[in-house]
Amino acid sequence: MKKPLALFLIWFITIQSQEINFYGEAKPGNIIIGSGKNITGAWLNNQKLLVSKNGMFVFGFDRDAKGKQKLKVKFKKKTTKLFEYILEKEEYETQSLSMQNKYVTPPKRELKRIRKENKQMKIARSKTGKSSQAFYSIGFGYPVDSVNITGFFGNQRILNGKPRNIHNGIDFSAAEGDTIRAITDGIVRIAGKDFFYNGNFVLLDHGQGLSSVYLHLSKLLVKNKAHLKKGDIIGLAGSTGRATGPHLHLGVQWYKKRIDPMCLFKIGLP
Repeated sequence: MKKPLALFLIWFITIQSQEINFYGEAKPGNIIIGSGKNITGAWLNNQKLLVSKNGMFVFGFDRDAKGKQKLKVKFKKKTTKLFEYILEKEEYETQSLSMQNKYVTPPKRELKRIRKENKQMKIARSKTGKSSQAFYSIGFGYPVDSVNITGFFGNQRILNGKPRNIHNGIDFSAAEGDTIRAITDGIVRIAGKDFFYNGNFVLLDHGQGLSSVYLHLSKLLVKNKAHLKKGDIIGLAGSTGRATGPHLHLGVQWYKKRIDPMCLFKIGLP
């Protein structure tokens, strides 16, 4: 009787672990969404992930991530499934831009203001990753009506001939006053006005550590703590803050990991 019992247990574990689906690609700057039944916990490289009541969770890999990544998913009846991802180092291009010199090397009189704004952003971002709800489960849509990308994720920025921070987002071409929409459901963690670098902007919390930020708006049309639906209007395109002209900068993060927004629009959730 022992042999059939052992076979039954192996079969049960296999069936249990197969009740999970993954959406997304394992590569630097991407997220993967997991969804399944009977999931009680999940961990990426020992980092505990937030799992919704219906068994959905998200995890991501930073722009510069490489090497072996391990995911562990735990199910009811104490069964566990392990997944392993091997990430190849991603190569990025450079992009040269010309702009007002004060946005390349800020004058001393602006440093206090910049530090204050950085603190406000840090506080706002600390509020993301608190909810286990998968607000993003509705899927993702573009924030602009006409998609024309002028700045790509991950590029090394050369500003007025000087190397500066990498580009942690995507720039969409937009005319002054064009409608900007939420890429998925979320909560407004900060609707910032006239920040030195960001200009007018909105930071949305999509649950489980996933967030998106919309920079350089000419007008804000939402307030802090507002609950938004996918496609809701959050503001109008502009050129406030560090911008060379009217456009939308869309940035995405999973906790502190820098994510390519384009990977979201390729994910087809059921």
